[in-house]
Amino acid sequence: MIRKFAPSRNWKRIYQTTLAVLQSPWTILVSVVLGVAIGLWNKNLASAIAPLGNLYLILLKMCVLPILLSAITMSIGRLMTSHDAKRYIKRILIVFPVGWLGVSLLGTIVAAIAGPGRNLPTSVLETLGVLVNESAIDLELSLEGPLPQEEPLPGLGDFLYNMVPDNIFEALSQGDSLQVLFFAIVFGTALGLVGGTVAETLFATLEAIYRSFNKLIQWFTLILPLGLCSLLAAQIADLGIDIMLAMIDFVIIVILTFGVLYLIGTLIIWRYARCSLTRVFAVLREPTILALATRSSLACIPSAISAMHDALRFDRKTTDLVVPLAVTLCRFGSVVYFALAALFVAQLYDNTLGLGGYAIAIFASILAGMATSGVTGVLTLTLLQLVLDPLGLPLEAALVLFIAIDPIVDPFRTLGIVHTSLAATAAIADLEPAPDNFATPPVSLKV
Repeated sequence: MIRKFAPSRNWKRIYQTTLAVLQSPWTILVSVVLGVAIGLWNKNLASAIAPLGNLYLILLKMCVLPILLSAITMSIGRLMTSHDAKRYIKRILIVFPVGWLGVSLLGTIVAAIAGPGRNLPTSVLETLGVLVNESAIDLELSLEGPLPQEEPLPGLGDFLYNMVPDNIFEALSQGDSLQVLFFAIVFGTALGLVGGTVAETLFATLEAIYRSFNKLIQWFTLILPLGLCSLLAAQIADLGIDIMLAMIDFVIIVILTFGVLYLIGTLIIWRYARCSLTRVFAVLREPTILALATRSSLACIPSAISAMHDALRFDRKTTDLVVPLAVTLCRFGSVVYFALAALFVAQLYDNTLGLGGYAIAIFASILAGMATSGVTGVLTLTLLQLVLDPLGLPLEAALVLFIAIDPIVDPFRTLGIVHTSLAATAAIADLEPAPDNFATPPVSLKV
């Protein structure tokens, strides 16, 4: 007798095997090596496959704003109806400022001690000088017609004012994540205060939207190796070798600093997750790879939430609230990078900073990092002006240097944003009770 469902079982087995292969670390490693090789030795092929990587990134970003709006609105609304609302709000108001100050201090101290812009060889200074001079064409003014008006430097007031959307649908259509975040916080708070059956019905609708887009994100990760290879090949093909050699000290220090930040964040998560350190590293593997591959912190939010709640068992409603909030607003990775970059420019121009100068660099880096919410790519670097102007340092001459190395630094900056946001979430959220059949790994640190 022929089994009727044998073919479907075979296809299910093939699907599971394919899924395991595509998500294997070895597959990811092969895609990285292949992308680098294509970018170095076949730039035509790198240009040809670049649209595949961009398409993968667009597919991920397509799901970001619906997840952001539904998750934060639902989480804040349900949090407001719980008895623990005051406790979590107090934790957020403590952890976020401490995180800002901590990462800014880390970047400032590392740059001050390592001195990536001090005592550079003459050949390196000549290379940097040539690159700066080549960028001068962007600074030329036309002698005909009216002079362009200089844009005023945005301050904290402008930053707070721009958070408020005058039209939420316009903010959604333009992808302004900061305004969407503000609307979700306000709407979720009001919805939680209303309460009742009507609010619960809307919460259920928002949860259905969140779960649906989260499922799409899981499907898109199946083509991660192809997207990763395409993205890396295009980046390597566009990257010059001269600027790499000239800025090598700064690039190494930035990567090492983000490495230290990653380890600190992992230890914080391990401390609050109450499981083995090996398990924490394994759980964080997917959001780490996504951050490095996509260079989009928003695209990593669903994976980060899944890692914190599904794998490490942190409270779901708090995780759904804090992870998007930290990724979108705190921007810890941008804060530490701005502190490193500001001191590099000061050292490059042999500008000795006093105690007041270091204080300005620390707090201005926090402000500039927060202002990167909703800003991506090269536009992020222009906000370095918020740090350099108070220090009396020019941005225009140094901007080309940071633009040239940004394809290398940007993945690590994104990882810093995502990973430190997970550490902040671990410090705020409580653990859910383990089910009876849950095999908890040995606890290495008792709390």
